[in-house]
Amino acid sequence: MKKLLVLALTIFTMVSCGDEIEFNSPAMQGKVDGSNWKAVSYSGYIDENGKSIITGDNNYETVSLQVSSFAVGTYLLGESNTNIATLIDSDLQEYSTNNLPDENIELYPPDGIIEITEFNSSNNSITGKFWFNAYSASGTETVNFSQGIFYNLPIPFSSDPVLLSCDEAVAATIAAQETFNSTSTTAPAYPTVCNAYRAALMDQQTACGDDTGVLQAIIDTLYCGDDDNDGVLTINEDLNGDGDPTNDDTDGDSIPNYLDEDDDGDSILTINEDIDADGDVVNDDTDGDSIPNYLDNDDDGDGILTIDEDANGDGDPTNDDTDGDSIPDYLDNN
Repeated sequence: MKKLLVLALTIFTMVSCGDEIEFNSPAMQGKVDGSNWKAVSYSGYIDENGKSIITGDNNYETVSLQVSSFAVGTYLLGESNTNIATLIDSDLQEYSTNNLPDENIELYPPDGIIEITEFNSSNNSITGKFWFNAYSASGTETVNFSQGIFYNLPIPFSSDPVLLSCDEAVAATIAAQETFNSTSTTAPAYPTVCNAYRAALMDQQTACGDDTGVLQAIIDTLYCGDDDNDGVLTINEDLNGDGDPTNDDTDGDSIPNYLDEDDDGDSILTINEDIDADGDVVNDDTDGDSIPNYLDNDDDGDGILTIDEDANGDGDPTNDDTDGDSIPDYLDNN
């Protein structure tokens, strides 16, 4: 088990034998494997996929918390969850709540909670607490982060410094929703439109409150980005159309498609199955069987699985061309 450090910032005062912490400036801190850790820098931002990110580091280790939004609420962590906590140590080894433990190790599952308890509209900041258990990619090393706290961290919650009234926020949400509903998930503008709708809902939460959780429920169903960066938006990886991309797993490897870089398990990354190089892997179907190559484990329909057309055994079927016709075997049915 690695010794890691935790997040916190600037000034804090211990009272009651160290059990309580009083902050008078932005801070983030906690305990890693029982040892105190505090950050020397932090940030809160929204990434290009619309994910809300909180990070802190101490010049040696970095902790990152990813949640669906900066709205007040509780966000669960664990296997295949879109809310993720990670810690990267000084050796650049990453521990993640999305990694599973080695099957021969029985300690505890990857899990945790990130709870945003307060949004301060006067200074555009958030306060909350968190804990998590995370594993290395191999599943043989683990880290426990406990008693995590972030206090008064500034975030880019809105580009407009003027707070909206509830009526104004509702009107903005309605307008954003209309645009969202009229935009196809395959349209290039979809991520931008989706994130705008998400932001409007978050602004409505701030202006009007969300005691019933209705707005948060809508936010939680919005998939605006491409979680695995494979060229297919998460919303379009919901193949069975039930509104839940977490239960679609084409190759049966226990990694849902929206988190799987090789959806069909043919050893060719999904993003590399864009044969016509038009930036859209969905419209490539070499054998014309109505199954796009990125979901087809026999791309050319010759009865030989793509993964088995690796004649030279280097793990890459794209460079095998037995008949020398410049068409790799896995796409050549002759």
